Amino acid sequence: MEIKTVKKGQEYLGYLFIKSQITKTATNGSRYFNMVLNDANFDEIEGKKWDVKPEDETLFINGKLVKIKGKVQEFNNRLQLIVEKMRVVDESDDVRVDDYVETVPVDIDEMMGFINDTIDDFNNEDILAITRRIFNDKTADLIYFPAAKKHHHAIKGGLLYHLYSMLRIGKSLVNIYPFINRDLLFAGIILHDIGKINEMVSDENGSVSDYTPEGKLLGHITQEIVELEIVGRELGTDSECILLLKHMILSHHYQPEYGSPKKPMFPEAELLHHIDMIDARMFTMEKALDRVKPGSFTEPNWSLDGISLYRRSFE
Repeated sequence: MEIKTVKKGQEYLGYLFIKSQITKTATNGSRYFNMVLNDANFDEIEGKKWDVKPEDETLFINGKLVKIKGKVQEFNNRLQLIVEKMRVVDESDDVRVDDYVETVPVDIDEMMGFINDTIDDFNNEDILAITRRIFNDKTADLIYFPAAKKHHHAIKGGLLYHLYSMLRIGKSLVNIYPFINRDLLFAGIILHDIGKINEMVSDENGSVSDYTPEGKLLGHITQEIVELEIVGRELGTDSECILLLKHMILSHHYQPEYGSPKKPMFPEAELLHHIDMIDARMFTMEKALDRVKPGSFTEPNWSLDGISLYRRSFE
């Protein structure tokens, strides 16, 4: 049964992937699950399971494919699935978890090769060395790590895909603005979000279960600035290179309320912010529009300032 076809009041029986699960306590002291579930088409629905037992909390976790029996209800004008029965799939079920895990549309090796070739082409030896060191340290995680828990590129391999897409945008823009330092811009793109690997806890399906203590207390921007300082000292990196890279990381969210106490103060930092926004918003728009019919509007999307998008009816 496909998520996009379910109606209010309908009984549901089928396989769903637990994209996220948070256990909460009701006013009566009982435990319940708040879940985001997706089907094999990657359409999502919020799910609730009441009266959760202690053993359920260790069994039904992020990244599990489950068979669910339940009923579709409506809450705050949104459909949700009330789970009556749920079990983890086993060998008797003719389903594969990989078919329920949304992954990036580009081959991992192709993206890795593109980024590695970009680093190898750097002319500045200091920028090359520090970018190569930090990127290599994160390679194993980048194979599956998402770029976010809920928002843009929150899919398996999403962080790598985000860096790859941003580099492609950056390489087109530097031909329009030849005064831009390519090495600095491309290094900023590669490093700007790589601290998210230390910010979130993700399984190999790209499902984020929580933020790390460092992620909650510091965030990925602060962690990456610290890493630049530590690695830069180890490598003897030119102090100005370190300073400029730190500023690019610090300012790429642009606004203080989004985590950037400084706005970009040189062209490469300014471009980094806008390239980041272009790629994040285009990815979010594509995903939202995929879920509605031509000639109709999406629900308000809070990742896009609460706007409802319109999907054109012509090709």
